[in-house]
Amino acid sequence: MSPATSSDLAACYAKAETLLLHNQAKLIDSPRVAPVWIGDTDRFWYRNARAAGAEFVVVDPAAGTKELAFDHARMAEALKGILDVPVDADALPVTDIDVLDGAIRLVVGGKRVQVSLDDYVARERAVIHPHETPSPDGRWAVFVDDDDLFLRDVEADTVRQLTHDGEEGWAYGGMNDSCAALVMQEELGMKLPAMVVWSPDSTRFVTHKIDQRDVGLMHLVRSSPSDGGRPKVLSYHYALVGDEKLSTAELFVFDAASGVGVRAACEPIVTPFVPAIAYGFVWWSKDSAKAFFLASNRGDTRVWLNELDPMSGDVRVLVEETSQSHITFGPQHQERHIQVLSTGEVLWWSQRSGWGHLYLYGDDGSVTTLTSGDWIVRDVVAIDEAARRVLFTAAGREPGSDPYLRELYSISLDGGEMTAITADGLDHAPSTSPTGRFVVDVVSRYDTPTISVLRDRSGEVVLELERADAGRLYAAGWEPAERVVVKAADGLTDIYCAVYKPHDFDPSKKYAVIDDIYPGPQVSTAPLRFPGAGGVMVGELDGAPLAALGFVVVAIDGRGSAMRSKAFQDDARLVRDAQFVDDHAAAIQQLAATRPWMDLGRVGIVGASAGGYGSTRALLGRPDVFKVAVSSSGNHDNRVNHSWWGEKFWGLPDSFDFAEQSNVSLAEKLEGKLLLIHGEMDDNAVPHGTMRLVDALIRANKDFDLLIVPNAYHQGSVLSGYWIRKKWDYFVEHLMGETPPPYRIADPRRPL
Repeated sequence: MSPATSSDLAACYAKAETLLLHNQAKLIDSPRVAPVWIGDTDRFWYRNARAAGAEFVVVDPAAGTKELAFDHARMAEALKGILDVPVDADALPVTDIDVLDGAIRLVVGGKRVQVSLDDYVARERAVIHPHETPSPDGRWAVFVDDDDLFLRDVEADTVRQLTHDGEEGWAYGGMNDSCAALVMQEELGMKLPAMVVWSPDSTRFVTHKIDQRDVGLMHLVRSSPSDGGRPKVLSYHYALVGDEKLSTAELFVFDAASGVGVRAACEPIVTPFVPAIAYGFVWWSKDSAKAFFLASNRGDTRVWLNELDPMSGDVRVLVEETSQSHITFGPQHQERHIQVLSTGEVLWWSQRSGWGHLYLYGDDGSVTTLTSGDWIVRDVVAIDEAARRVLFTAAGREPGSDPYLRELYSISLDGGEMTAITADGLDHAPSTSPTGRFVVDVVSRYDTPTISVLRDRSGEVVLELERADAGRLYAAGWEPAERVVVKAADGLTDIYCAVYKPHDFDPSKKYAVIDDIYPGPQVSTAPLRFPGAGGVMVGELDGAPLAALGFVVVAIDGRGSAMRSKAFQDDARLVRDAQFVDDHAAAIQQLAATRPWMDLGRVGIVGASAGGYGSTRALLGRPDVFKVAVSSSGNHDNRVNHSWWGEKFWGLPDSFDFAEQSNVSLAEKLEGKLLLIHGEMDDNAVPHGTMRLVDALIRANKDFDLLIVPNAYHQGSVLSGYWIRKKWDYFVEHLMGETPPPYRIADPRRPL
């Protein structure tokens, strides 16, 4: 009998609910410092979350000081006068502030307020609306209405229409339909801010006009609209793998004072999913004289760095790179570790050697290799152009080190020997001030609570900012996972795993095992940093709650995942049916060989999105190992999934067999217990992929379980407490062999 069933299962459910990701953060004081830089200075503020209440802190790096941004009691009294309701000084209804000389600006209760720090008199100011994108100096705000751009003078509260030719499917400043979270916007009553990049001096901005007119439509049906009546259809532009037409984006530069726009003199950028602006792939030089943008071909096998003259619209290619497989601009697909120096030189991150390293392109066409070896540069942190030195993080360089944990290094822009700044075996997540002179380093590890420190650009610690206190998290039963190295199915390649022991662990007992899988090539899965520490994105979601229920939980970074060598990640381009499933099976068998309390006769697997695909694939492909799967929001058939995902990581249809990759192709092999969950309004990994698998399973006369959640979208949100509870119940019943207790999980306030 498992530890969970030997006591009160309902109590285990309550403990598991406490340890859900959105609840863990509430149990940690000072989980991390997320700096908000004040203008273009080195000063910054941060919100310090504590059990006693949040506080706002201002740091002056040059002086080496930190202090409260304001008197919280006096601020509460000032806001009481604006809101006409009592305000708790330890729970100010504020999440964001602007720090000025002698004053604080904030938005509270839908009002934009300025509070003098001399007398704490609060005055209402002109509002900047959530759907507007303000200029750095706050003078201007851009928004989109009816597919056209509008510019508002914030102080005068006057509006000018900048464009008149926007239309449905060919709009300015918007997001691709396929990644715009259209359903979430409707559910939360929100509107995305305009996609623009302001120049540092607030005189101009870059935006785009996205052309989706020829992109095919995807259709979802809202069966239970909140206002009742007939079901409602959502039709939106959504390109599939192999479609002839993809979205494209034209870039424009607008002058705020005159309202005049200039089109970039180049072909429209291929934009299959997320626009370049949203990823941070469009930026300005520090002197506001030039803009830069990254562009690529379909499948991202050829990329360009472009320089854009904001006056003429002229475009010049600075760097071009090609590859046999997809190219990224950092270890994870959404990162950009590429910068243009004031000298015209380009610091370029590339995997051309097989590992992610730094190269310096001279304006004369020369290329200098700055770093090399069988390890990876993870972040470009700061560049000291005067000293010609770059501060960066790297992982796996030191013998015996964990290849996923970042240390700080520096090297000359002219090449030469590297200098190791840290060697503590922890993970360093740095944020750099606008001047590049100071860095906030949030230092953490999966088993080590976070310490946030301030460094200068040489790497020296100037000031300790905060230490996380996780006492309440530990008291709730949380324990860090054990990090273990095993071999992949090839018997040669090291792969890294995390192992969560069940609560009330007894090594003399046998426990069912659940594999928490996310096989997407763009991230890794096993946790690297302490809860609440931020930093690198990982795929593991369910480890702590499922361990609280009494399961052993494993998270495995098999071949095909990110943040290792190029060859390691490019295993994703192979027909990965055996690759990732066999790696997971081999890892679990090796782990159990030295942990006899892992019951190999009771192995389950769980995952969402790509993990939804992966968990079902494991059940279909290796029924000798995996007996129970819960698969949420899965892209079970990439032929009906958005084109970017499949074409970037696997290839175009003429070079990759998407039919063989589909779970539909193995439906007749189902032997174990399978629960498929999908939101009917999932506008990302659409529910039609799950329903095509359902169709194939029915045709194969297979028994399975299905939960379609009305109104729910890809992030869960709607009825997500029920969604989570059904997942737990399925494993308790079919893997633990017990009857689930009556229990209700509270829906999180924000999307999962």
